[in-house]
Formats: sequence, structure tokens, C-alpha cells
Amino acid sequence: MSPEPFVSIIIPTLKEGLFLERTLENLKSLQFPHEIIITDGGSTDETLDIARRYTDKITVWTHPHRQTFGQAKNAGAALATGKIFVFIDADVIIPEPQKFFEEILSVFDARPKLVAMTVPLKPYADNHSWVDAFFCAPLNWFYVISNNIFHSGNASGEFQMIRHEAFRRIGGYKEHLAAGEDNEVFRNLASHGRTLSYYKLCVRHSLRRPHKLGWLRTYGIWIKNGFSVALRGKAAYKEWSVVR
Repeated sequence: MSPEPFVSIIIPTLKEGLFLERTLENLKSLQFPHEIIITDGGSTDETLDIARRYTDKITVWTHPHRQTFGQAKNAGAALATGKIFVFIDADVIIPEPQKFFEEILSVFDARPKLVAMTVPLKPYADNHSWVDAFFCAPLNWFYVISNNIFHSGNASGEFQMIRHEAFRRIGGYKEHLAAGEDNEVFRNLASHGRTLSYYKLCVRHSLRRPHKLGWLRTYGIWIKNGFSVALRGKAAYKEWSVVR
């Protein structure tokens, strides 16, 4: 019998055939008890075929309306049995994942009041540019200052690591939000314990949205939606546009 998973890695997907296999292959080297959960929004490409080669924990959205990120992540969490939930995007690569998790789990062990963690975001190592580095830097520092200094709780959805008991206590992600559920869940968690941006590590991302829309436009969308969620309790957009 396989040991009970200590970490549940939850990956929301929607037509992620271009990126998902690279992400899942990257996680194959993990050598501690873990589970991978795919929560799919109704993909019509090869996403589910890829997912089935790596895990049998898959949930698929079957309703006619578009699934929100919060609904996807909560559906994955409902299947999770680990003590730590890790939410990552389908196009996220964790550098040296075994060492990464050994280090970040040791931080959780050493800080019992810590309920959630994130790490800086960087572009794929093979898709790096000075423009990406320039625009990623203020976003990463914003999360360091928000979590580590002001303890207000903020994190983007590319990588969020949350104690399962804290996640259950707050009721998970807000499912009515079309976007911004990632920052909102960290703000909620900050009222139940400490949140941290662990700047000694990072994850790498395709950055497909800013690459397609442009960094300035993407920042404008993020800022507009962030203020709307923080001040009005709802997203600035009825539906978050899919960039593939």
C-alpha cells in the first residue's frame, strides 16, 4: 500500500496540451509521498489524455457555463488528502523540485504559525528576456512586502502552498470571483496566521499572458481587478479571458 500523501499538488487545467506534460514530467522526480490532482475545466484538446498518463486523480467540469478558478481549485482540494496543498498553474516549472520541496517544507516545519507560502515568479529558463525580468521584479517585491513586512497576505496563483487545516478553516477560494481569487485567499489566510513570500526560491512560468497582451496592458488588467476585488468584493471582469 502506498503511503498517505504529505503534499497534494493541485493543477487547474483548460486546454493545456501545449504545457501540461512538461509540468508533469518536471514533478516525476519527487521522492516523498505526494499526489497530483488535475482539475479540468472541460478541455477539448489532449489535456486529459496527458493528465491520465500521470495521475488517476482527475475531476472534470461538466456544466455548460465556464468554470471559475476558485471552483477549479476547490474541486481539486475536495479530492486532496495531503497535509499541505500546493496550487500551481499548468505552465509552471519548479526548478529541482525535490530540493525545492525539501527546503520549503522545512520552513513550514520551523514556523508553526505559518499558514501559507508563495515564491517569486520568473520566466522559463529557455524563454528569458530582460523585459520579463524587469516587469517580474516589482510584482515579486510587492508580494515580499505584502506578506513579510505588512502581513497583509497577497500572492498570485502560479504557486500557492497552504496548510490543509487553514484552507478548510477559511472555506477555500471564493468561487464567485472570475479572477483575483488567488490574492483574496491569501488575504483571508493572513487573518488566521502568517503568510510568507519565500524569496530564496522561485518557480518558472511561461508568462503567456503578458507575452500575448503586453506587460503594460497585463499590469493594467491585474491592477484594475485587484482593486475591484479588494474594495468591492467582486472581480472587475465577468469572465477571465483564456490565453493559449
